[in-house]
Amino acid sequence: MNSSPPPAPAGASIARLRYGGDRAFAPYESLDAQGRPQGFQIDLLAALGARLGTVVDVQLRPWPETEAAFRAGQCDLVAMVPTAERRSWARFTRGHASPVLGVYRRQDLPEPQGPQALAGLRLAVLDGEAMRETLATLLGTLPPPAVVAATPLAALQAVARGQADAAVLLQAYADPLLKDSQQGGDRGVDLGVIRAGSLPLGAQSYGFAVLPGREALLQRLQQALEAMEADGSLDALRLRWLPSHRALAEAHRLQARVAQSRQWTWAVAGSATLAVAGLGWALSRRQRQAQAERQQRLQAEAALQRAEDLLERSFTQHPQAMLVVERGTAMVRDANQAAHRLLGVGAGSLIGQPLARLQQHLPAALLQTLAAALDMDGEIVGAPLQLRSADGSVRDCLLNADELAVGDSVQVFCLLQDVTDTLRHDAQLRAGYDSLLAELRRTEGELDQTRQQRARAEERLEDFTQAVTHDLKAPLRALQGLTGLLRARVQAGHTREALAYTHHIERAGERMQQMVAALGRLAQVTRQPLQRQPVEMGALARGSWALLTMAHPEWAVRCDVDVLPVAQGDASLLGLVWQNLLENAAKFSAARPNAGADADADADAKAASRPASPARGPGPGQPRVRVDSHQDERGTWYRITDNGVGFDMSRAAGLFQPFVRLHPDPRWAGSGIGLAQVRRIVELHGGDVRLRSAPGVGTVAEFTLDPPRP
Repeated sequence: MNSSPPPAPAGASIARLRYGGDRAFAPYESLDAQGRPQGFQIDLLAALGARLGTVVDVQLRPWPETEAAFRAGQCDLVAMVPTAERRSWARFTRGHASPVLGVYRRQDLPEPQGPQALAGLRLAVLDGEAMRETLATLLGTLPPPAVVAATPLAALQAVARGQADAAVLLQAYADPLLKDSQQGGDRGVDLGVIRAGSLPLGAQSYGFAVLPGREALLQRLQQALEAMEADGSLDALRLRWLPSHRALAEAHRLQARVAQSRQWTWAVAGSATLAVAGLGWALSRRQRQAQAERQQRLQAEAALQRAEDLLERSFTQHPQAMLVVERGTAMVRDANQAAHRLLGVGAGSLIGQPLARLQQHLPAALLQTLAAALDMDGEIVGAPLQLRSADGSVRDCLLNADELAVGDSVQVFCLLQDVTDTLRHDAQLRAGYDSLLAELRRTEGELDQTRQQRARAEERLEDFTQAVTHDLKAPLRALQGLTGLLRARVQAGHTREALAYTHHIERAGERMQQMVAALGRLAQVTRQPLQRQPVEMGALARGSWALLTMAHPEWAVRCDVDVLPVAQGDASLLGLVWQNLLENAAKFSAARPNAGADADADADAKAASRPASPARGPGPGQPRVRVDSHQDERGTWYRITDNGVGFDMSRAAGLFQPFVRLHPDPRWAGSGIGLAQVRRIVELHGGDVRLRSAPGVGTVAEFTLDPPRP
């Protein structure tokens, strides 16, 4: 076949489309004697391609290969039965054809006249999800089939061998096999004992399918099919390729009568008297049957005409505006004449259009509010709705809406009552209508506020999830490193050292449990108070540093911790503060090379521009971190000083915002949420946090837990 381009993105102009089909599914699609595609589907695709302005490349293969290629994205669309399982991985247009099922029985059995006549028969059916779903719908509670065949030929052969009494198959599969057998084709088993039933058992819906994400292509296909349905070209293709069920059944009955007539003719040759009597009886019976069939047809046509008249009076010509909108897609599927008059638009501007394209008539925000009310209550009763007609006039309406299940879809039936003139002449009704309209608009505002609150809550949840991931890395890395060392010591037989590592592992595990509990409390801080208690800040800082060095043995950084004042706070949450600040200090100090005296002299020169600080920080050569404290009018400040790479304070506006990183260099990996977590915890205690830095000199991070004094 033709070489196929890669799939185009949804909504883009598509130069070529790749269609995959079944090479043996006549008359819908098959290969002729020269290997060329032919059939109803092939002509339909050519017509659709002309309407969409694209070329359709057709490749017909055995159906299992086509389905596998489609699911792998190697073709853009296929046509198949939309079963429940297939709807989980494909998107379907509405059905445009109906392949017919038939009953193929042994010739010594009477012809079944309907699904219930199959009870007690041993049936052969195809093994496929589409066939199983169709038979479950048609046959209901009948016993399970006697033979489940892999191919239509295998099902017919099972009937010919006597393993089954009848086969239920698509006529598109079975009829060509029987015809080929009658013409002398070698099928391994004589199929001459099989007869096709004259009545179809039922039909399957058959539509185009695309993969998820190609909804734009699906919508274009559906619109083109609807246009072909409207102008009659689709029905013309059906008449050309697909004989109607009634005509097919009539043809089978005629063949049966011809065969019966031949039998009567042979009987006449043997016994004229009996033949004449039998023929007279048969003709009389046939006349009665014809009269009964004609009467039934006339009754059915009269009932159909009454239904059409009722539809015309109750919907099309009803004085109040009516719309039918598909649930989910919000597509207008039908509208009566009063709806077109109310909006001042033609049928082409309303039917087949999504409600989102009618914003000049229907406010989008109000429609969202009404949709939410429909989701909650399942119906809408007397809701005020202001519409804008095409001439610019505003019409006051009352909306009633209810959901109706139609086949596999749910439709919303909408009744719009225009009360503009009534309200103009009744002040009391006008006041009540305006009150309802104001209440609906308040609901609209509340719904919008709820959406915004939900969006903010989702953002906070995402931030918190990132924070948990970030803060648990240090103890996890420590556990991983210690576990490796423990394994090495055990393998070497150093039991005493191994026992020492188990102590460190227990401490790291306990610390991680404390951090998980602390993060949980932090997430629910608006509902649970802090667990304040005296906290030995020096011990907490040294413990946090020990965890960091075990998690990152490659960081050759020295840390000096002075004697620190005791604080009042939540020890587990404050441990997260120390972990984040010390990790930043160590990480950015370890990246600084030890350049010796020249580097020291250069750093001393840069230190002249460093903000004044009472800290006695580490020297500029060897990577070092110092932890101390100092007092001012605010209270006690805990300070972490490093001689790392530093940063430009002019770029620090978003320093404490989640995911803001001043050092994008991959050498300093991080998520950008550590300082945001620090500020949240410190402010939760009533304190404050601040940073000072200079490039190439280092950084000073300070925090206090004391609230500001009045």
